[in-house]
Amino acid sequence: MEMIGTYLRLPKSALRRMKALAAAHDKSLAQLVREAIGKTYDIDASLEPAIAADDPFNRLIGSLRSGRKDGSAKHDGVIYGR
Repeated sequence: MEMIGTYLRLPKSALRRMKALAAAHDKSLAQLVREAIGKTYDIDASLEPAIAADDPFNRLIGSLRSGRKDGSAKHDGVIYGR
């Protein structure tokens, strides 16, 4: 799905509360806004791509292990060797 950025002006107190909600739910502020749009106006604004259930590559998701415990924290070094 192609995404386009936009500028949104909010009252400071509303933004502060939304950021706190996003953090509490382990989501980005943008994801929280997309979900609110979907619930309020019944518009699918999610980032989730349509995944074909019969796609053989879907079986690979989560099936590979590297044995590294710090891969997410040091992913640039792991991937690019830096």
